Amino acid sequence: MSANDCTKSLRELARRILRSRGVIIRHPSEVEVPSELSLEISDLAPSLHFGLESKVHSDTEIVVSLIGEDGGSIGMKEPNISQVWIPMENNVGFSELIEQVLKLAAAGYPGCVGCGGPDAEEMWDEKSIRLGF
Repeated sequence: MSANDCTKSLRELARRILRSRGVIIRHPSEVEVPSELSLEISDLAPSLHFGLESKVHSDTEIVVSLIGEDGGSIGMKEPNISQVWIPMENNVGFSELIEQVLKLAAAGYPGCVGCGGPDAEEMWDEKSIRLGF
């Protein structure tokens, strides 16, 4: 995956997280999900109120499930085409995803115009992104 495609995928999953009404992050035990993440997002964007639940599972990838739209996966196992796939090492990918979520929340996403990143206004095409892997 090119660095550009990886960044696009991370931003897309971050936007989906911020648009959702609830998030469940299933992850291997070695991945730590900050317990204060939901509060930190709400502090940056007070209009965002959603639940965030962390669950340890035995699979090797991180699976982000969302209420209201398709989520995504971080790891080497390719998910369903409706899911955003980030084929990266778990800790690095998850850290970068959190960074993107916090940047977008600080910018006012989703309640702003033009703050979702350079590709936010484009229709997401997971199939095309995966062809670049």
